[in-house]
Amino acid sequence: MSVKCWQIYPLIAFLCVSLVSHAEPIREVPLPADQAVDNIETAKLSGNPAASVFSRWPDDLILAPVPGRSSELGWTLTLGAGYFLPQKNISNPNSLVGVMAMASENESHAVGVGGSFHLLNDRLRLVMLLGDLTFNYRFWGIGNSAGESGKYLNVSQTGQILYSMAMWEWFDSVYAGVGVIGGTSEVSLRGQQTTAFDLPDPTISLDLGALELPLKYDSRDDVNFPREGILGEASVYLYRDWLGSDFTTDIFKLDGNVYLPARTGDVLALRAMYRSASGDAPFFLLSSFGGKTDLRGYDTGRYRDSDMYALQGEYRWRASDKWVLTGFAGVGEVADSPKEFFSNYLPAAGVGARFMLSRKHQVSLSADWAVGKNGSEFYFGVGEAF
Repeated sequence: MSVKCWQIYPLIAFLCVSLVSHAEPIREVPLPADQAVDNIETAKLSGNPAASVFSRWPDDLILAPVPGRSSELGWTLTLGAGYFLPQKNISNPNSLVGVMAMASENESHAVGVGGSFHLLNDRLRLVMLLGDLTFNYRFWGIGNSAGESGKYLNVSQTGQILYSMAMWEWFDSVYAGVGVIGGTSEVSLRGQQTTAFDLPDPTISLDLGALELPLKYDSRDDVNFPREGILGEASVYLYRDWLGSDFTTDIFKLDGNVYLPARTGDVLALRAMYRSASGDAPFFLLSSFGGKTDLRGYDTGRYRDSDMYALQGEYRWRASDKWVLTGFAGVGEVADSPKEFFSNYLPAAGVGARFMLSRKHQVSLSADWAVGKNGSEFYFGVGEAF
């Protein structure tokens, strides 16, 4: 349920939260004619829970205060607001605009605004994101041995980012288009350092400029809480000097999700992904684990290298029309090249819960606890992991 762009730059992940649905289309799917009226699938479209407190609360407006805590950032609070724009044809996806602001205990902060628009009966999809970020985090080094050592540097990354993308439906459920990434990024050491290694450059100040070539197949019955269908995506990011980039690199990502219905309202979700960065990519654009989507349970960027893959499965049990409980497990690796895979597995597993912020649009507030090879992590956010 995302643009799948948190590997481009850390700010995009925060902007995705602000868009509630991570800038993907919001699809309202009519119930099958033979489905019982009292089925739980009907109940989940009945409105926004906030309406019970605020009698005039708009069904299409979602406010999401998202608290969180991690060993890296400390306590965090993200405030996001998203509004689903009215549409004439209810079978088409909703357009969406959103804003966000984030602050953390370790003085990281971000602000952003964006939108996802669906035009010409959803033949044309547009996404725009704009934001500013200061992100204080740990750089663990590059390679499996660096992740295993437990040593890190405290770094601070600041920057601005602009992302825009347009996709056209060339065939039924098949979209292709072009995107543009622009911005700046500066990385510097933060505080007194005692670890026996250095950044690739003590101060990295770079201009970012890239062309994205995305391809997508989407047969899901719903975007926010799919129960059946397939989502397959392939994207190439070309960083070039003629686009304003200070470095040249190619980034390729391929991922696929499969959703299998189980019982009444439940779903088994499966995911596989592969990512590769070539050329002279700066360390923050290399492939790494630590986000909410791929292999929950690891410190952000602790395992980082040119190539990575991850395999995951998650069972989503709809306990009621407001609550969903989850259990998940997965495995992945990072390596300098694919031929070095299958030698240093990174397992992960965990449980989670979701509360429906909007049953009309099936957007949920999520909380996950995951255990990895080196400890555990908590995740708070909006929407499903994948």
